[in-house]
Amino acid sequence: MKLDQFLAKQAIASGVELRTQARASKFERYEDGNAGIGLQNGENLTCRVVVDASGAGSRLPEQAGLETPDWSQLMPGLQYELVNTQLQDDLVELFFGSQKAPGFFAWSIPTGDRSVRVGLASRKGNVKKLLDELVQENWPKATTEAAKSGSVLVSGPIRRCWSPNFIVVGDAAGQVKQTTGGGIVIGGYCGMLAGRAAARLASSRIGDGMEFLREYDVEWRKMFGSDLRRMRLARKIFAGLSDETLNRIFAAMKDHVDEIEEFADMDFQGQIISRFLRKRKFASLLPRVAADSLKALFA
Repeated sequence: MKLDQFLAKQAIASGVELRTQARASKFERYEDGNAGIGLQNGENLTCRVVVDASGAGSRLPEQAGLETPDWSQLMPGLQYELVNTQLQDDLVELFFGSQKAPGFFAWSIPTGDRSVRVGLASRKGNVKKLLDELVQENWPKATTEAAKSGSVLVSGPIRRCWSPNFIVVGDAAGQVKQTTGGGIVIGGYCGMLAGRAAARLASSRIGDGMEFLREYDVEWRKMFGSDLRRMRLARKIFAGLSDETLNRIFAAMKDHVDEIEEFADMDFQGQIISRFLRKRKFASLLPRVAADSLKALFA
């Protein structure tokens, strides 16, 4: 069973009313202290707090008086499910470079002995053409069983994720890793905090309960804020690197595989980023990195 289906059934069993095909299009505040959501079908719902977890591209935060993530940092992505491949190992592979996935990277994730999930995101070039070339180069005899397109957000979080009667969470709040665009762990944790805050507000009978929403914003930043700031810096640097500089960085990393395995964490990357920047071998590459960044700035 898929996780979202499991959670939906758990919520319904606890008394939640689940509505499908009910897209929210408008947020409002009322003089009595409540809020409202307008649906595209014309129906209006009244509540004490709205949690916006509608994903990248949401416009509800603006209506609630908040900024939105920088949607110009939303990159097109494409992913294939390949079958009938050569024998696969259990390693995830990443592909970098201006000829593979300019400005970002491509990935392959084994899903079986002879099947693999291959994807790519980039803001430069045609993602389908780039992905087809990657597949032809590495899995020439494979069959594409399914394809899925989407977007990868790398903008980072907005400055504030709450306003009266309103919380925003997940991609809609930019709560993603800027280095990879991933947000399952961050979004899941923030969603849990947002749910608790909303429940406390809904059950509160003293005051307006806005302190619960404010606490949500403080708590999630306490958990992820430092790492996300370092990931944002790494992302800005990485986006402008030349293939030659990338090659030198990866060559330097080969001598530290054991250290990476011990200290690196896919969801908390700040520690390993800071750790490697303090090493002399990587510090010696900073002039090249700076030169690449300047070139990218004026390109």
